[in-house]
Amino acid sequence: MSEHLISLEIVTPQRIVFSDEVKSFTAPGAEGVFQILQKHAPITSTLLPGTVKFVTKDNETKHFATSGGTVEVHANKITMLAETIEAKDDIDVQRAEDAKQRAMKRLETKEGIDFERARFALKRAVSRINVSKK
Repeated sequence: MSEHLISLEIVTPQRIVFSDEVKSFTAPGAEGVFQILQKHAPITSTLLPGTVKFVTKDNETKHFATSGGTVEVHANKITMLAETIEAKDDIDVQRAEDAKQRAMKRLETKEGIDFERARFALKRAVSRINVSKK
């Protein structure tokens, strides 16, 4: 491994999404967006719905939308356990727009709904839309 790279593995319950060395990794943590570079101190963080971005060893920037999960950094390796994660090219933009509209309508009714679930659905839809535009 080059001294300027860090190993990244992104895993969902269904499959390994990515496994290779990268130059940087950026994710939406519970305390805000954070970036990991090589030789980062060990951390564990909860992820919120949002954009995951990383720069490959070939200088290609990849964007993904995640619904959340966890990230662990240890010994120059990043392990991301994602509930769901979608690459920019795999996002169905119309489906995301429809989900956004449904979530907004639920939040407007203000009665008989699970606000946290509706807010989560809205954040996830907005994240997917934002990633599709990158």
